[in-house]
Amino acid sequence: MSNRTHAAMAIWRARTIRTAGDRSFLVYMVFMVALVAIAPVGRAVWLSAVSPGGLAVLASPAAPNIAALIVAVLWACALLLGRDRGAVIRPPFLTHALATSDRPRTEAFRGPLLRSGGLVTAACTITAGFVGASLAQHALTDLLGVISFMSVGAFVGVIATVLWLAGQVFPRPAISVAVALLAFGALTAAVPGLQAFTPWGWAGLAYPSNSNPPAPVALTGLTVAVVAATPWLMSRLRLNAMTVQAARWHSATTHATGMDFGAAATIYQGRPHIRRRTRAVRLRGQLAWIFFIRDAIGATRTPGRLIVGVLALIAGGVILAFAFAPAAPGWLLGAAAGLAVFVGLGPVSDGIRHAAVVSADFPLYGISDEQLMLRHAIFPLIVTVIVLLAATVVCSLIIGTSPGAAIAGALSLGLLGLVVRIVNALKGPLPPILLTPIPTAMGDPMAAVRMAWALDGLLLAALVGTSAALAVGAPLLLLTAAGIVIGSGIFRWRSRR
Repeated sequence: MSNRTHAAMAIWRARTIRTAGDRSFLVYMVFMVALVAIAPVGRAVWLSAVSPGGLAVLASPAAPNIAALIVAVLWACALLLGRDRGAVIRPPFLTHALATSDRPRTEAFRGPLLRSGGLVTAACTITAGFVGASLAQHALTDLLGVISFMSVGAFVGVIATVLWLAGQVFPRPAISVAVALLAFGALTAAVPGLQAFTPWGWAGLAYPSNSNPPAPVALTGLTVAVVAATPWLMSRLRLNAMTVQAARWHSATTHATGMDFGAAATIYQGRPHIRRRTRAVRLRGQLAWIFFIRDAIGATRTPGRLIVGVLALIAGGVILAFAFAPAAPGWLLGAAAGLAVFVGLGPVSDGIRHAAVVSADFPLYGISDEQLMLRHAIFPLIVTVIVLLAATVVCSLIIGTSPGAAIAGALSLGLLGLVVRIVNALKGPLPPILLTPIPTAMGDPMAAVRMAWALDGLLLAALVGTSAALAVGAPLLLLTAAGIVIGSGIFRWRSRR
């Protein structure tokens, strides 16, 4: 190792020591939240999986096809993720120092790749073991079938890691390959006879309800092949792309450490690059129509972001439909649906965030602040209601649940989810009063209060989703959630200046 590399690593260690105290609070709070939440959530998921309804889903004839589709979606997402945040990321200074040194990149950046791959592989293996154990609980498979499916989950995680790296090395072809993966994955799920000829289909053939030994063998060969190609991929990592990704990730983690998660998410928003010459503001027609056209054209200027938002809304509708199924954990699925809708509303609610910023200053458009906010809410409201209703009704008809309850839940979730987005846009900076320590016998609770303030949008979205999923059986919970969300919006609107 050269003297330049030694000096770079020494400086990086010194900076790491200085910033460790700043990041320790975020790491500690994330660990405590995960520790508190994982036990009840894991127990609810396990009880749902071993229940008659969950068993009917896991043991259905379509389960292997769905498993193959999930694997294809996972690999496509890994390719797309590598374009913005690759599997090989170090701090910006250390990235530049090691990439320009005489060390091979397979050695200099092996650690981040192993850590990223370990997390992905562990998650896939645990998920596969969870499915296999739930089937073994009802004697639908044996121990060998569970172990075989867990090995397949590990192979899927390793391949996903290499595809994550491939998306970082080849960002432009990654989009086409990801779209092809999604298309062929859907085709394989629709035509089960193609499973024997596709890698994601091999994972479906290895499902515990099937007895097909060649599937793990085929995936083993594919895993060995992609692992062998990893050094070739790492040697083609470009310095400029690595530096840009490292700087963006460092900036995002810095904002997240300061509990400014909105700014952290903004760093990864795509820049408008389509229809830049198209005039968004039309001067003719009704005022509501003018704002609708303006927001619609603005959203289509980042098509990738818009597609992700629509897919998130569809996922929220599908999850909400499953929440009304018998023996399903409605509160858990409802919370997941609320979070998905909250994420999906982001790309279509840029006008709301603009109205929140403008409303804190002098009027610019000749209309009141209230009218400005309401007119900017037209486009996201129409998109959300249409997509949510379509996804929820179609999925409820497929799985055989009540369409009426699904429609009521989708309307409630869409309306209140939009209000949550408005509340989040009116948030503003951290109030200084939350920085005041309050010593108690149990310690200082203000750290948890600040974390709750930083994540209030997600917490409100989960509350809204839970209340929408339980709207039929517990309407009082829905009214309470609506009162909390609307009350928070009124309070922040009045104190926006």
